Amino acid sequence: MSDAKASSKSSSKHHGQFGRVPTAIVGVVVMFLLAMAVNFIARAIGGRWDLTENNLYTLSDGTRNILKRLDTPVTVRYYANDSSDFMSPAELAYSKRVEDLLREYQKAAGGNLTIQKLNPEPSTDAEDSAILDGLQRGLSRETGTEIYLGIAVTCVDETETIPFLPARPETLMEYDLSRAIARVHDGAGSIVRIMTTMQIGGGFSGNPMMGGGGSTPAWFFVEDLRRDFTVEFLPINAEEIPADTETLIVLHPYDITEQTQFVIDQYLLKGGKVVVAVDPNFFYARAMGSGGNPMQAMGGPAPNSNMSKLFEAWGVKYDDTKVVADLTYGTEIIRQGYFVPTFLTLNQDAMTADDPIVKFLQNAQFLTPGGFTITPPEGVTKLDLVTTSPQTQLVGSFEADPTQEDAIRRLRDEFKSSDTSYAIISRLSGSFKTAFPDGNPADAEKKEGEGAEGDEAAKAEEAKKDEEPKKEGDEAAKPASLKASEKEGVVLLISDVDFLYDAVCVRLNQIPGLGMTIPEPLNGNLSLVQNAIDQLSGDPELINVRSRSSSRRPFTKLNEWLSQAEAKFRGELSEFEQKAKDAETRINDILKQTPGNVQDALLSPEVQSELETLRKEQVGMNKKVRELNKEMKRDFDLVQNLIKLLTTGAMPILVILVGIALAISRRMKTAAR
Repeated sequence: MSDAKASSKSSSKHHGQFGRVPTAIVGVVVMFLLAMAVNFIARAIGGRWDLTENNLYTLSDGTRNILKRLDTPVTVRYYANDSSDFMSPAELAYSKRVEDLLREYQKAAGGNLTIQKLNPEPSTDAEDSAILDGLQRGLSRETGTEIYLGIAVTCVDETETIPFLPARPETLMEYDLSRAIARVHDGAGSIVRIMTTMQIGGGFSGNPMMGGGGSTPAWFFVEDLRRDFTVEFLPINAEEIPADTETLIVLHPYDITEQTQFVIDQYLLKGGKVVVAVDPNFFYARAMGSGGNPMQAMGGPAPNSNMSKLFEAWGVKYDDTKVVADLTYGTEIIRQGYFVPTFLTLNQDAMTADDPIVKFLQNAQFLTPGGFTITPPEGVTKLDLVTTSPQTQLVGSFEADPTQEDAIRRLRDEFKSSDTSYAIISRLSGSFKTAFPDGNPADAEKKEGEGAEGDEAAKAEEAKKDEEPKKEGDEAAKPASLKASEKEGVVLLISDVDFLYDAVCVRLNQIPGLGMTIPEPLNGNLSLVQNAIDQLSGDPELINVRSRSSSRRPFTKLNEWLSQAEAKFRGELSEFEQKAKDAETRINDILKQTPGNVQDALLSPEVQSELETLRKEQVGMNKKVRELNKEMKRDFDLVQNLIKLLTTGAMPILVILVGIALAISRRMKTAAR
């Protein structure tokens, strides 16, 4: 008993000196000071610990490789009015992040990159330098003051400028800076030529007699390509592809001829690189002929395109009248619950993980795409880069239209899976055989048009040439056209054109009063096409940098659960809707059975009774359909709320449970003493 009292007194004396609460407070303060000290030391030595999933705040391997190959000094001038007189606290924090990024670049470059920070206040040498470098003043969104916040990159006599950093998404900052460094160090990009009839490069288009003829902006993907390459256009009836074409893009060739396909064939056999984008249902074609309104199908290019002669030679099966519907990768658009299986959002599960074109993409979206099934010919290798799930069905263009809600609902209700996975993007590479063994089809047409007399004259001329003695050293006459590859070629096949249309891939945010547009990528589509062109004719290191830029993630699980919820009630909904249609049919049959005055027939007691019964049944069925829809929505909302609870409440609950467990354990140990 006395020992217990002594122990109690000793414990009381120990806690009486400091007390439990003050001890805990001192512990918290010490931990806080330690954290502050670690952060200060790391900041002083430039250390950082990036805990984001995709290392968004760590220089990518592509950037590091670009910096490692610098063998000529590069100077980066960073212009910023970073004082509270010009910038808001948020803008000052943004400016500090830019400085931190530039410091990372300088460390990784190993002495070949110099960073100069300048404050271009009015009437200073720094402001004159900013003007000479081509920077633009921008308007602070919070203070309303005009500010400089841009970068100029110089190597020898080459200069690249990022005029106003906030005009581009912050996620693209590393790519913009790495691209500028690569451009000034390595020189201008290659020549990329685009073959299309559509007005996608900007300029004037339309029929003045129909109220058109106004200026049209370039598609954003074209503007994006122009930043890295020399972009030129070829007509769809081009008779040759210039030899200095690094990559040829054939976009929606709805009006292509066999002669033009022959020209492309010969370019490929010489070792050319071709990107072909076709579409069974170019949804926004109608917008191109109706002032940008896709609901008006007036003018514009034809909706479907094909290159059948070349596709046949390349082993490509493609139906230009059928769209791929995919229940796994369909997208919810317009409003919650409107699930469209012909607007595909494809994530990394649908992509070839180890290919640079798609390796770092989060997702890509395709609107009413077609599908390829490819059996490559001998000597050609195929690699499918983006594919659908096996839960697919080929449907007609009207059934695929996302604006036709009844058609989309029928498609979901009556969906019959083909268990076939289609390629949306595929690459063919190797030694190709010509698709035109008989030579240029234009020559064949000319020969058919010649008369017998012309044929005899041609034969006589040929015989005369044969009789002439050949000079020593004369080379053997070259064939009129190539029959097989001189060098290995590459073809990138894409079964959608909409994925490059601005409304699908980018949101252009206008800044009032400045005439400035800030692009916001909606998905990985722009990165995908830029990656492809970089791989074929540009700097492959930029693929790694650019593809990190998109941090948007589609709610694929929610879409999957929505599809499951619909499947649960689809049978009952279809049955009720069919009964409603039968009721309407029976009413119409009753009216057709009265050859006389319809009004009199409708007023007869038996017809009125039948009509009333049918109306009641129809009203009852409509009510049940609404109830089923509500129940389906409740199930979907339940899943959504569960996700929200788990994402917001799981960690606090876990901390509380761990705290309770520790408290109980501590109390048990104390009681044991």
